[in-house]
Amino acid sequence: MALLRRYNPPPNWPAPPAGWTPPPGWEPDPAWGAPPSGWSVWVEERANPKAWLFAFAAAGALYAVLLVVMVIAVGGALNPRTAGAFLAVFVVAAVITGAIGWTRPRRWSPWMYPLLVVAFFAVLRLISTLGQTRGR
Repeated sequence: MALLRRYNPPPNWPAPPAGWTPPPGWEPDPAWGAPPSGWSVWVEERANPKAWLFAFAAAGALYAVLLVVMVIAVGGALNPRTAGAFLAVFVVAAVITGAIGWTRPRRWSPWMYPLLVVAFFAVLRLISTLGQTRGR
């Protein structure tokens, strides 16, 4: 699990703008006073605490869209085995995406999750297809 250092200004200092981090060499204004005793100006927290949630939500949404497309394409006669095979690949893609996101030292933008799930899905399907054609 990657940790992120976050600036934590004391209550007697002015609040910084959202997302602001002190640049290298930054010093607080002496007029603000000292932080309270025991106050940590820097705190460590998990960098990407919702990586698994976002990865599985992206995979579930993409699988649902694919399932609807497949049902429409075959006129409602979808083979459950085919649907299950695609689900397994989406689950594996979500696990890979979640694991990578969880270890990253910075938070990802939400659009990264569906992008990576689709990329891993495509790579896994390609590997699976190549394996099936070589096995024949």
